[in-house]
Amino acid sequence: MRKNNYLKCLCVAVALLATSFGARAQQFETSVYLNGIFPVGQFARSYEYNPLGSFVPMDRTTVATSASAGLAGSARFGMWFDVGFGQLLPYAEVGFMWNATKGSIRDVYDANDLNDSAKAIPNTPTYFNVPITLGLKYRYDITPIVRPFAELGIGYDLMFITANGYPKNSEIKDMWYAYKPDGKLCWTIGAGTYLGEYVSVGFYYVGLGNHRIAYNGKATASMGDDFAAQKRRVGQLGLRVGFHF
Repeated sequence: MRKNNYLKCLCVAVALLATSFGARAQQFETSVYLNGIFPVGQFARSYEYNPLGSFVPMDRTTVATSASAGLAGSARFGMWFDVGFGQLLPYAEVGFMWNATKGSIRDVYDANDLNDSAKAIPNTPTYFNVPITLGLKYRYDITPIVRPFAELGIGYDLMFITANGYPKNSEIKDMWYAYKPDGKLCWTIGAGTYLGEYVSVGFYYVGLGNHRIAYNGKATASMGDDFAAQKRRVGQLGLRVGFHF
């Protein structure tokens, strides 16, 4: 099944590139993007602590929820083609996304009653995503200053979750959860406008995949691989400023 998905994505990527065949090449473009990102869906779902008030670090059943707004950046490389009714840009892009855990969760970690016994403050999870995509952008110039565009891309995302709970060198040894990285197919869609030649603004959605949340048995005290992995669908909305060269 996974091979079929990879094959389908490869076919779509080839089709995107093939749309530019026969068009007249205009110029190569290198772009750098700075983004504000906002988690949606399961990734943004609020995590509720034990109503009895006892502190339990986020584990595989609750991690990758309650993510905060974050920051992202990417580098993109492509070639513009004149197609007569606008321009097309087939591109390749490598991105980096960072999200922390919501402040309300961090406050509970910082203030819980076990910190004195542990002689430490537990770590909250941090999330890193590295999407690598191929895509196609269409742009139509209304004026030399206003140049709206739309784009679509597909690719592969790697997700990393930092270890969570009391550090292994603290006095509490059985509340330390570490996770394996995971990779999934991803896709993105967006729109915006160039403001002249060198700057653009836009918004986008990226579906980073239904990631597998599994413990790293070698780094997780007393948890190992006996606990079934969970799945978490990770998505982000983004506001983007681009610089083009």
